[in-house]
Amino acid sequence: MTERQTQQRKRVRVIAVALVVAVVGAGIAFVAFTGGSSTPAPAASGSPSPSTSASPTQKPGSVTGTVTPVPGPTEVACGAKAPKDALTPKPQFNAPAQVTKKGVGYTATFETSCGSVEVKLLADTAPQTVNDFVFLAQQGYFNGQRFHRIDSSIDVVQGGSPTGDGTGGPGYQIPDELGTPPSYAPGVLAMANAGPNTGGSQFFFITGSKGHQLDSQGAWTIFGQVEQGMDVLQTIAKIPISDPTAAASGDLSGQQPTQAVYIDRVTVQETKA
Repeated sequence: MTERQTQQRKRVRVIAVALVVAVVGAGIAFVAFTGGSSTPAPAASGSPSPSTSASPTQKPGSVTGTVTPVPGPTEVACGAKAPKDALTPKPQFNAPAQVTKKGVGYTATFETSCGSVEVKLLADTAPQTVNDFVFLAQQGYFNGQRFHRIDSSIDVVQGGSPTGDGTGGPGYQIPDELGTPPSYAPGVLAMANAGPNTGGSQFFFITGSKGHQLDSQGAWTIFGQVEQGMDVLQTIAKIPISDPTAAASGDLSGQQPTQAVYIDRVTVQETKA
């Protein structure tokens, strides 16, 4: 082998190492936000526990620790104020406790900085996902969180990140419940994920017809349908994002809203199925 060939191989190895480092450093974000598709995907990043199974010494629903939210924008949307628990550490759990009951319907109310949104939860078609969401709501997990992503290209408003920046989850993962080919129509509430069977707490609302661009992927469990408050979601969807140029180039952290939109609380009511 000539000296020139030796130097070329060394350069190739250096480039390869640099690429590996770059991929490892940014891999979670890539999986989280793109889902391997040219259409930006509503997904969740972070490293929650690998399954919903509890240890033999812990009952499902046991707290395993906490995560601390990062501060949001100083200005709060719609003339509101930040809730007192906006920076309160959020709990992590080993698995969701079983809290929903067969034959019972559930309605969730999101009280946000811009108004209330009422959602019928689809326990018949997504029982595990609804149970997960109801469990977290009953624990006050969503209270004080904020919507961390607005994507006008697919009409998505996303929340449920305990850190407030799109990373993290409840400490566990739940399986997908996809069933028939999903239709991401306006008013749909679906579970975000970082790949198959990695949902947990991050969710997204579809606020317009562009959500149908996700239909061909069909990778996110639909577990709710907005019954009241679409105008509230559409108001939130119009809030400017922090860096449209960065978002367009693939850095979707630029899709965080410039004004904080808080979830003051989520409450769940039982209804007739």
